[in-house]
Amino acid sequence: MFLIENVIIPETAGCYIYKDIKGQVIYVGKSKFLPKRVKSYFQKNHIDDAKTKLLVKTIASVEFITTDSETEALLVEENLIKLYNPKFNIKGKDDKTIRLFLIVVAERFPKIELVRNLDEINGEILCQFTSGTSARQVLKLLHESFPLRSCSYNLTDENIKETKFSPCLEFQIGNCNAPCNGSYSEIFYNRMISDIKELFNFHPEYAINSYKKQMKWYSEKLEFEKANIIKHRIESINNLILALQPIKTAKIAKQLDIIKEKLNLKSTPQIIEAFDNSHINGEDGVAASIRFVMGKPEKSSYRKFLIKQASVGDDCGSFEEVLTRRLTRLVREGGQLPHLIIMDGGKGQLTVAKKVLTELNLDIDLIGISKDSRHRAKFIHLIDGSQIDIMQVEGREILYSVSEEVHRFVITFHRERRDKIK
Repeated sequence: MFLIENVIIPETAGCYIYKDIKGQVIYVGKSKFLPKRVKSYFQKNHIDDAKTKLLVKTIASVEFITTDSETEALLVEENLIKLYNPKFNIKGKDDKTIRLFLIVVAERFPKIELVRNLDEINGEILCQFTSGTSARQVLKLLHESFPLRSCSYNLTDENIKETKFSPCLEFQIGNCNAPCNGSYSEIFYNRMISDIKELFNFHPEYAINSYKKQMKWYSEKLEFEKANIIKHRIESINNLILALQPIKTAKIAKQLDIIKEKLNLKSTPQIIEAFDNSHINGEDGVAASIRFVMGKPEKSSYRKFLIKQASVGDDCGSFEEVLTRRLTRLVREGGQLPHLIIMDGGKGQLTVAKKVLTELNLDIDLIGISKDSRHRAKFIHLIDGSQIDIMQVEGREILYSVSEEVHRFVITFHRERRDKIK
């Protein structure tokens, strides 16, 4: 029987995901305050609502995705319903649900358009929407961020050389760089399209860094009006990043579910803690832990440890000490335990971590990640003694990020302490 009293519910807006005994998603909902909404399912008899009564009877577990607002929760909910197709959800599943695709049209000097039917237009999908309002907002911000063409001109070499087209009003107001009359290089236009694709892969730094270089160049030439235009485009990109956040959250949720299935975990690893240590020739030993929540670092939960009991250089002993200290404190203070613990290393480190979890009577998924000679994540080690090449795991970007971040954090801490001692 599912007991809501045993579940820690985030006191924020977000989505709740109900699963059955087989771990299948059966219902997705949203709320501006999760505790009130989730508890309401279990505080009523639902005598006049057979569907909800059956839903409550079928629930075996619940997971949460927190958001900054109810509006963002609504967009995340739409994407999760589309992703999981839960049997108790009706909204978002019927044929009347809006399906809009943002595509890069496959033509020279590509346009970016919203379409309903992919059969009619050949292009690369950037994003899919179930909300027309959200789709139009993203397209608007995209055109504010980049000088994309919106015309239907056939921009062949011959037509451009013969100046068959004249720049339109969009060029006059700075919304387009007029590739129609040869004013803008195809190489630079395609580079802009490449930056846009990276943005929709949630790597906006390419576009932003490119714009910052342009803004600096214009400023140094005292062309402040052009520099100000670039500044406004960077602001629009930042607004676009916020608009895409629900889509990113839904994508991360999917990746975490894939990681759970591939690694045969008991829980979806929405909260991950990773541990690593550092020393030089058995001296100045330190350790650290980091926490990722929904694929993003939660730096307020990062922790640094000085090795107090274990011998410096004894990796397994150091890990046993810091794991015990970290988890004991979380339990004592009523903190949120992680769904997955990642150890830096293989079989030996996992054996130690399993021993600590057993002694503390904690049921937490556990894996190890070992690195190659360049300190890049290479193998995932499972508690049953098997190992998986990390390249075989879809969603590995999250595991890469966690592994690299904990290594960076502990090395930085070690250097700071060494310099302080000197």
